[in-house]
Amino acid sequence: MTFWQLYRNTKEYYREEIKKDKRRIVITVIAVLSIVVISIVIFCVICKMSQTNDIPDDENKNSIEALYQVQNQNEKEDSKLGKISDWELILVNQDNKIPEDYKTKLKEVEKNYEVDERIAENLGNMLNDARKEGLNPIICSAYRSREYQIELYNKKVKEYKRQGYNQKTAEEKASTWVAIPGTGEHETGLSVDIVSENYQILDEEQEKTKEQKWLIENCYKYGFILRYPTEKKEITKINYEPWHYRYVGIENAEFIKEKDMCLEEYIDYLNTMEKNSKEEV
Repeated sequence: MTFWQLYRNTKEYYREEIKKDKRRIVITVIAVLSIVVISIVIFCVICKMSQTNDIPDDENKNSIEALYQVQNQNEKEDSKLGKISDWELILVNQDNKIPEDYKTKLKEVEKNYEVDERIAENLGNMLNDARKEGLNPIICSAYRSREYQIELYNKKVKEYKRQGYNQKTAEEKASTWVAIPGTGEHETGLSVDIVSENYQILDEEQEKTKEQKWLIENCYKYGFILRYPTEKKEITKINYEPWHYRYVGIENAEFIKEKDMCLEEYIDYLNTMEKNSKEEV
């Protein structure tokens, strides 16, 4: 081997060694940086946990007490609500007929109209307070006997048949305005139709009267709800009736108004609450 060959070989050898040293340095630097980053992350996590654990016992206690207060408040509010077995919450509609043994004690209120005696005082107070505001609400329908309900329903069916509808269609259309006998709230004595003395037509224009505006806004204070709101038609299966008020009790009426429910939705809510309560026990 000549001198120059030995020289070149030696040079190549050291060049390769230098490259290897550079790679080792790079790998070492990356490893060190990774260890530093991981250490910083671990340190931050430990500090965060330490800060959480350093919260004074009084603050923890206050937070827990606050949670219990909210829970207790909700339980108290729910305890004010009725039960689906309460007389004032009987659900009567096309899917829930009046029980055959249902009985009610009636009391005359205005112009020979009768209602369940248990709602007479609240109804009277509501009408009197409206009149104190210079309004003129009058009752146009209250308790109805089964015979009278049959008469009204058949009359409505005939009206649609005169318009050219067949029997089945006429009955379906009639039931959206006049309850099928045995499924109408008026037969319970818990419902009443109220109109303005100055406008006694039963149509949607009724809601524009001062009397209805006041009643819709204030009836819950006396335990009544507007039974068939326009936005709940798909649930109640009854057309909008801004004159039909149903007694449900003051606490129930307040809750229904606050939650923007109809009676069907409220009964479903109570059913769910009672079911959950039984499961917890």
